[in-house]
Amino acid sequence: MNSNIFLKNRSYRTFTDKALSKNDLLKMVENARVSASSRNGQAVRFALVDSRELCDKVFPLVRWASSISWNPKKEESPHAYIALCLPNDVPTNKCLLYFDMGVAAQSILLTAVEMGYGGCIIGAFDKTNVHDILNIPQNYDCEILIALGEPDEISTVVDAVNGETKYYRDEEKRHQYVPKLPLNELIF
Repeated sequence: MNSNIFLKNRSYRTFTDKALSKNDLLKMVENARVSASSRNGQAVRFALVDSRELCDKVFPLVRWASSISWNPKKEESPHAYIALCLPNDVPTNKCLLYFDMGVAAQSILLTAVEMGYGGCIIGAFDKTNVHDILNIPQNYDCEILIALGEPDEISTVVDAVNGETKYYRDEEKRHQYVPKLPLNELIF
């Protein structure tokens, strides 16, 4: 197995000016579509954002990095987003829907990496305004965004020391370090 794809699949928050096409986004969603789904319920829906105009409307509604006081500049912003939405009118176990959404998000990001892009799963954003901007049906809630583009930063996995997992950036804000707990601390 190529574990390199997992090391390349980081949370990228700054992007070059290379645009993604609607076909690129459709390939990502296609892989999410055929991924696992609890009870094969397939409840997750997707809203694609591939125009500069819509990206510029979504960008200021996002909180980018909760562990550090930093946000990308507009010229570093993503060139696409995929919103993952869940039904709000279906009586079902919400945990299962979040599981499905996580599987879909990981499938999208791994596809993006394979295509030479990167992204970031975002939960901290103005959900009401994004819902309205993207014309998401009222019986769905916009739960997460995946920001996408060609990364313009380096992100490196490092070993966590003393259980500290807070990520950090260098002085130039171009290199992000992501501490991960050692394997021996994760297995009982």
